[in-house]
Amino acid sequence: TTQTLENQKASDLINERFGSLDPVEPTPGEGGNTRSTETEFLIITSTTSVPGDAAFEQRIDEFSAAVAAAEQEVASERENGIFKILDGDVRDYEFEVSEDGTTSLASIQIFSDEDEHIDVLTDTAEEFTAEGFEFLMLGGASVDATFTRLADEVLSTGEAIGIGVAIIILAIVLGAVIASVIPIILALVAVFTAIGMTAIIGQFMELNEFVPAIITMMGLAVGIDYSLFVLSRYREERGKGLEKQAAIEASGASAGRAVVFSGFTVVLALLGMLIMPERIFQAFGVGAIVVVFVAVFTSMTLLPAIIGILGDRVNNVRAPFILTLALFIIGVVIVSLTVGFGPEILFVSILVLVVLSVLTFIRARYGRWSFGLGQVKPYDPDKQSGIWNTITVAVMKRPYVSMTAATAFLLVLAFFFLQLEKGTSGISVLPDEEPSKQAFLRLNEQFGFGSDASTFVAIDGDVGSQPIADAITKLEQLIADDPGLNEPEVRIEPSVKLARISATAPGDPSNQAALDTIRNLRSDLIPQAFAGVPAGSYQALVGGDSAEVVDSVELTDQYLPIVFIAVLGLSFILLLVAFRSITVSIASFIMNLLSVGAAYGLVVLVFQKGFLIDLFGFQQVDQIEFWLPLFMFSILFGLSMDYHVFMLSRIKERFDETGDAEEAVAFGLRTTASIITGAALIMVAVFGGFALGDIAFFQSMGFGLGAAVLLDATVVRSLLVPSIMRILGKHAWYFPSWMEWLPNISIEGKSTSLAEPVIAESSPAPSGAGE
Repeated sequence: TTQTLENQKASDLINERFGSLDPVEPTPGEGGNTRSTETEFLIITSTTSVPGDAAFEQRIDEFSAAVAAAEQEVASERENGIFKILDGDVRDYEFEVSEDGTTSLASIQIFSDEDEHIDVLTDTAEEFTAEGFEFLMLGGASVDATFTRLADEVLSTGEAIGIGVAIIILAIVLGAVIASVIPIILALVAVFTAIGMTAIIGQFMELNEFVPAIITMMGLAVGIDYSLFVLSRYREERGKGLEKQAAIEASGASAGRAVVFSGFTVVLALLGMLIMPERIFQAFGVGAIVVVFVAVFTSMTLLPAIIGILGDRVNNVRAPFILTLALFIIGVVIVSLTVGFGPEILFVSILVLVVLSVLTFIRARYGRWSFGLGQVKPYDPDKQSGIWNTITVAVMKRPYVSMTAATAFLLVLAFFFLQLEKGTSGISVLPDEEPSKQAFLRLNEQFGFGSDASTFVAIDGDVGSQPIADAITKLEQLIADDPGLNEPEVRIEPSVKLARISATAPGDPSNQAALDTIRNLRSDLIPQAFAGVPAGSYQALVGGDSAEVVDSVELTDQYLPIVFIAVLGLSFILLLVAFRSITVSIASFIMNLLSVGAAYGLVVLVFQKGFLIDLFGFQQVDQIEFWLPLFMFSILFGLSMDYHVFMLSRIKERFDETGDAEEAVAFGLRTTASIITGAALIMVAVFGGFALGDIAFFQSMGFGLGAAVLLDATVVRSLLVPSIMRILGKHAWYFPSWMEWLPNISIEGKSTSLAEPVIAESSPAPSGAGE
């Protein structure tokens, strides 16, 4: 269910009361049925003539004829041969001329039930923007179509870049081409399955056009990571000497259990979005939850099946670190200099895998050249070497200094979150080259308002009585004097006890100035106007697009603490049950909160403050999307648990074996370092791919998620975790006796090192950069 906000109450009141006074006339040729309409602005300018000139008027006539022809073309493709999006013809509407006499404006009406075909008008307008003339369309349908198209472009670009970079990272981390392809396949299966499932869910609840992008982004991130965790553990167990079937079982009992637990934690965090009585949160939450469920399910079912079929062939075609990275960098540079950095990166990655495969074939066939594809070093998890082992040991020598430095760094970044301004992206954040953005700028410049989205006040009461009538007159004057609103229009209907005062706003109705105007209208202007009128005798409700954003921001602020408490509480209980340590549970979610807070601060610092924004190529905004903090919290708190669960499970497993807390920490970080680093880089690549889009909120979302994952996998994992675990020592696993009644689900599984391994005839050691 969703909560009815003030703007919706105002709109419902007007539709209900005024609707009875304004019956819609039947549309000719439609069987007498009524059809609702919506407004689109048609803006026409010319550098060669002005409105009223013969050439200018002739061009409008030609445009009207072209629209009619385009409508007829669509109609001819339908079985009934009927299609009409424009109510009447373009020439049926009256054109208004700007004060300087250069621009002509018509408010045309399109049928709402055909607004998905707005391209009939916008495409025709683009065709007529030539030879000194400019035809621009602006309205709800055309703007929605623009955002949808850009979202689709973000989806395809982000998906291609994310997969392309992920393939190379997987190849380097796993050290084999075949192994690198398997997680990609699993992730794509999860994405397509989840999109199909949400299409069914969409029949029962309202979703929006951005849900597929959320599913793709989340599906690629968790789908690849979960498969990577399980596959890498299988290869490790094979390297220890277990037979194929035993290695599959061992990886499922350890990494597989950790994946299920991680997925459950992510879902719990995402459930917080369903608590919000707001459709956009519920839509995003449903999409993300479904794809996480599917990703976990495929990792537990399809992945073991693929491994069972391929066996040791998952290690086929080596991908040495230097050779693989060099080939990819060369390919990226060539592509960037020729066609630009974009979806073509995926083809570069595929080509790299093909080259590695060809080189492997040549080496196997002729044996004359090695190409760096020689034998791999045997895997030894007890070998105390590598950069992460060095960092961990160094940090644990000075744990208090490391903990203080890391915490201070994250808190400094988190400080900027206190300066957050929340709102939503409007027309003004569209790329400058978009016709809708150009129409907005031209309309605002020439006619003093940026869209047809008006702000209105619905006054419910005895509007014919003198006190309320005087208050309405006073409010009308106050609105007229307010620089944030244009001259108002007033309608008073005593017969239905309702009055409406409406006014358009200059500029973008979604920018911070417009939102402040709504807040001022509610908190100052209305109380001034109705001072002295008994409170119970009237109700004044503010509605409109700007009011809807203000209401959504207030609703988010209201529910944010509830969601935080619910998610943190459930996650704490889950960690407590899983690791049976009250200390680790508290420390884990404090560290996660620090990384999320730092990511919040980075988003504000870059997008709102403009810090290094030109370097990143992003667009600066006045406010951050009102839904982004809650969305990022739900996503990041869940995703960051992936690393902690995967890492802590190895630490706990080792601690249970040896009882040496310090060595267990070093072992856990050392053995999971390459996998977690690879998984984090994959998530950064996926999120970064979406940040490269032209829509500002995708940029901030992708950047925020990527930055948080990077902070979590580096600063938190390399500094905070080892320093805190070193300070706590054996107390890290403290579990009070009075809590022994809690169930023990033991996600660490059974350690294969405690059992006598069954030596296979051939047990190739896993290869990769981390070994």
